[in-house]
Amino acid sequence: MKVRLVAIALIVVGVGAVALVMVGPTFGASSSSKYTTAAVTTGTVSASSVATGTVAASTVYGLKFGTTSDIVSTTATTSGAGGSTSNSNSNSTSTLTWPVQTVLVRVGQKVTKGAQLATADSTAAQLALASAQATLASAQSKLATDKGGPDSLTKAQAKNQLTQAANSYNQAKANKTNTNQQNALKLAQAQAQVTTAEAGSDLALIATAQANLASVQLSVNQSNQQAAQQVTNASLSYQAAKLAYQGKIAPASTATIQADQATVASAQATVNANQAAVTAATLTAPADGLIIAVNLLPGVNAPTGYAIEESIGPMVANCSFAESDISKLKIGQTAAVSISGGSTSAVAGTLTQIVPVASSSSGGSSSVATYAVTVTLTSPPDTVLAGMSATVTVTTAAVDNVLRVPATALQGSATAGYDVLVMNGSSTTATPVTVGLVTSSYAEIQSGLTSGETVVTGTITTRTGTTTTGGGGVNVNSLTGGGGFSGGFGR
Repeated sequence: MKVRLVAIALIVVGVGAVALVMVGPTFGASSSSKYTTAAVTTGTVSASSVATGTVAASTVYGLKFGTTSDIVSTTATTSGAGGSTSNSNSNSTSTLTWPVQTVLVRVGQKVTKGAQLATADSTAAQLALASAQATLASAQSKLATDKGGPDSLTKAQAKNQLTQAANSYNQAKANKTNTNQQNALKLAQAQAQVTTAEAGSDLALIATAQANLASVQLSVNQSNQQAAQQVTNASLSYQAAKLAYQGKIAPASTATIQADQATVASAQATVNANQAAVTAATLTAPADGLIIAVNLLPGVNAPTGYAIEESIGPMVANCSFAESDISKLKIGQTAAVSISGGSTSAVAGTLTQIVPVASSSSGGSSSVATYAVTVTLTSPPDTVLAGMSATVTVTTAAVDNVLRVPATALQGSATAGYDVLVMNGSSTTATPVTVGLVTSSYAEIQSGLTSGETVVTGTITTRTGTTTTGGGGVNVNSLTGGGGFSGGFGR
């Protein structure tokens, strides 16, 4: 019985010993802190803003037969849309028919300025030009005549008409004088007959003479009035002839000359338009560029819309930056543009336009104001095409060849000042520093540190413990946690 009790006691002591070894650390748990560090280096500190957008051609021209090229779209705009403008040439030649003769380019082909792209039959345009030139010649002739005054034939005809009117007036006056004299004689004769009759005693003869006198007086009055009216009419005709003569020999008025000049200018504009139409029967590239649309075939009339479209100039990335970034952006800042599918590496660019009008995009219960920004790409590879997605990173601030530390090494604030924990062997010292540019990655150190020093950027805290579990088993857990460098340093 004693032997069995001793054996049981030894077993209990053994299990207890095992439990003490495994659980012991729990009773006296310990922890230690380890630092993450980095060296003070010399290099560049730069800040940037990022936005997404699409690649586009900076300018697209549309070409039609019979007219000059149009700008279909361009990034040179102040539109809040930050993208394109459109324009369409139109003139009297827009109704002409243009049978296509040759098409010399294809979509995707690069062309140089002045290269022939397509040709069309210009017969209709040439007929319109001839008609416009005839109209211009007539207008120019009238202007020259009005400026030079009437010719000798016109003056001679006007003088002849005036002379005829004067002769008619003088003849009317002479006729009036003759008529008055003849009428006076008739009246005197009739009066003498009455006097002779009254000297006798024949009453019938007296009555006859008096009646004849009354008739002669009535006839004389009517004749004199007619002669006077003829003089009046001739005088009016003569005055009108003199006015007409002055009008015909006088130079044209200022208003007439100005009207003639306006007619000539309008006719000249029509001639110019028709001449341009004849020239534009051959489409040529307005600049070096890439053909992006060909909408015509030989032997078929050209469409009323654009026959050919060409993209001109450097490629651009159009994107929208949030209002929190826009104050940091300036024309001329450099940018790196990552293009999906267009380039394996970022393409360099320059910020060339900021539209100063915000556009808002709704996001749930709030809206975010964004601003359209254009970045012009510098020598992008041929694989970069319009419409590709782009991520634009604009360098908003940068300093080169300066002391720098990881931004996580800073403790403090801009108002209270900053400290950095410097490693001295196994100990640390809180050191005040003066900072310049601070980004999410690096902080520029203007004073307080020297190159090569080691600074603390964070801590790693390790804690180890053990627990016992039921069922007679033992489970040992080792817990490791870490976190960034936090808290401030005493100043």
